[in-house]
Amino acid sequence: MAEPSIELIQQAQRGHPEALQQLVLSQQHYVYSIAMSVLKNPDDAADLTQEAFIRLFRALPQYNGESRFTTWLYRLVVNLGRDELRRRGRQVPIATHADDQEQDYITGLADDDRWVDPALALDSQELRAQIREALSQLEEHYRLVLTLYYFEDMKYTDIAEIMGIPLNTVKSHIRRGKERLAMIIEAQEQPPDPHRVPQVSTVAPPRSLPGIAPMQLLTNAGRRCV
Repeated sequence: MAEPSIELIQQAQRGHPEALQQLVLSQQHYVYSIAMSVLKNPDDAADLTQEAFIRLFRALPQYNGESRFTTWLYRLVVNLGRDELRRRGRQVPIATHADDQEQDYITGLADDDRWVDPALALDSQELRAQIREALSQLEEHYRLVLTLYYFEDMKYTDIAEIMGIPLNTVKSHIRRGKERLAMIIEAQEQPPDPHRVPQVSTVAPPRSLPGIAPMQLLTNAGRRCV
């Protein structure tokens, strides 16, 4: 996850084209990843990514720094994706509080232990693709929570704020999602070696996404915001 600097955000708020473009470049990979987690379709995710940046440019002057910029942006993406699902007539699962029987499990779940179950290292394109394929088979709330947790490297508290759900629910979703993810991966023909040494690293965002060039986003945003 790439948290933009305060200076970059302030320049973008003043409408500097270079700052706006850099903001898109630093965030478009993560925004697209979240959009894919919600909509599960590359074209739909690309459309949602573009719409998210259009909304971002409109709302950017109102950002006051009370929360992390990425938390603020990713919650916008999640809400747009859920709105799109509602427009299509699909029911969006409502997360509930973790029940009392889960508290012992949740209490013992360490924030920095991302690789206990499943023990996977995101150190190759092949592994990332395999994990994303497994994630696509999960329910939306598990899929989104684990995407934020693994691929965006976010803390439980940030995920709770982005998704608008209680912290214990986030922990419950991660625990249950890990269990289901492990079962899916074990059923695959060539699962990753569970004995590999985990290596946590920030996935560098690509310079651009297919069909979503930064300048195209800026141009389209300018037209839509007029």
